[in-house]
Amino acid sequence: MNKNRIALLSIALGFWLIALPLTLGYRCPLIEGSDLVSGLLLIAFSLLCLSSKRAWPGWVIGLVGVWLQIAPLLFWAPLALMYINDTVIGALAIVFSFQLAKTDSDTRGSSCPKGWSYNPSGWEHRIPTVALAMLCWFFSRYMACFQLGYIDHIWDPFFPNGTLQVITSNISKSFPVSDAGLGAICYTLEFLLGWQGSSRRWYRMPWLVFVFAFLVIPVGIVSITLIILQPVVVGAWCSWCLATAAAMLLMILLTAGELVAVLQLLKETRQKGGSLSQVFWKGVGSPLPKVAPAAPRKALKFSIGATLPWNLALSIFLGIWLMASPAVLQLNKNLAVGNFILGPMIVAFSVIACAEAFRSIRYLNVLFGLALILLPWIVTGSRLGGVLNDVSMGILIVALAFRRGPVWERYGAWERLIK
Repeated sequence: MNKNRIALLSIALGFWLIALPLTLGYRCPLIEGSDLVSGLLLIAFSLLCLSSKRAWPGWVIGLVGVWLQIAPLLFWAPLALMYINDTVIGALAIVFSFQLAKTDSDTRGSSCPKGWSYNPSGWEHRIPTVALAMLCWFFSRYMACFQLGYIDHIWDPFFPNGTLQVITSNISKSFPVSDAGLGAICYTLEFLLGWQGSSRRWYRMPWLVFVFAFLVIPVGIVSITLIILQPVVVGAWCSWCLATAAAMLLMILLTAGELVAVLQLLKETRQKGGSLSQVFWKGVGSPLPKVAPAAPRKALKFSIGATLPWNLALSIFLGIWLMASPAVLQLNKNLAVGNFILGPMIVAFSVIACAEAFRSIRYLNVLFGLALILLPWIVTGSRLGGVLNDVSMGILIVALAFRRGPVWERYGAWERLIK
């Protein structure tokens, strides 16, 4: 779509933000003021986009969109309409900002990184990631609507009142804003960033890949860690939180290859004496020469750069068992806390290790397995059944971590790190 048309649509968003509070009478000065100022900013910088070819006004529009995601949480919007309006208009502003700030739509050149057998920025990876981000957004928004007071009941399909206990716990209340709403903002950004850029964005827009990977991988791991600590801190499981954690683990699998491709590109740039900051922010200046993809080790009609070796599958099962064992074996509290922590960590890193580019991360399970072996001898009051369970699980998990499993795709220079 023509940039001028997008700028005009962005102007329309600004007028919408100005008109809605005045038309409906928000009776919330903070939200009303935020919408009026945001609307004026959208109009002003959209007009700049019409009269200038510079990219920065488009990015300012994106920042306004991010603010609109945050404002209803920060000001505890009293009406669901305010929350819906700001988050939807904010998302549209972010989408428009990418189009307005885009300076190059060249899709020529190679699509696969050097020595790779597939393109990690291909849509076959990104569409499932975007779908998973949207799923997480639905879960988080449902919980946020309860925390913000728009609904007075929340349903948990597996743990009666589990979700209610988690999202009304002292930890959740310690946040100045709805913690589920913060999660919804992250998933909105992941959803939008997943769509941006062509299938060559790993070298055309490295910064975008980094931001996307940061939201998915380190932020995702922190979120997953907080989720799995719920039975320890809160004393309850939350079905929607666990579903979110599972979706985020799958997102990490699908994102791993693209991040590695950018890291490999930056390393090659440094070795050639090029400017890392130039490549990171502006990408490779010209299309990369087309090269034939390396032949994969196994012919596949469809690949996501991930496999499920039997040893990792078994490690995942053992981690799930550790999560359930305190209730099944009636373990004492101290040993149960250890299992509640180590079990989910084993599951999480075993799933992440299914990504071929991140296969070496499975060695962290050695540390978790050793901790399981030592745990019954450190905590007091451990029964024989609990001791045998944790020691045997620990030995198995350590042994399973040493098998690499099949790696079917090729990853160029990165293959030296896949051990």
